[in-house]
Amino acid sequence: MEKKLLKIFKLADSLNEKQDKVYAQITYTADNNKTIEIIIRSKKDFSYIERCQFRLYQNSLVKWDNFIEMFESYIEDATNE
Repeated sequence: MEKKLLKIFKLADSLNEKQDKVYAQITYTADNNKTIEIIIRSKKDFSYIERCQFRLYQNSLVKWDNFIEMFESYIEDATNE
């Protein structure tokens, strides 16, 4: 899980640097639910474009991979423009 989370942080930074239209917002709540929320937002008006949320105790690797794919697709879009 730690490797996937680190990769998500790196991709979020890369997204902000390479993309002129969107940025990532990552929020972690360390209460009993241990919830992580990853959002893609517009740099222009700060509106939500994508929003994914899940609880860490579920520990689903599929969801981590979905987050990673989402970031990579936005970064790829920026390099293709």
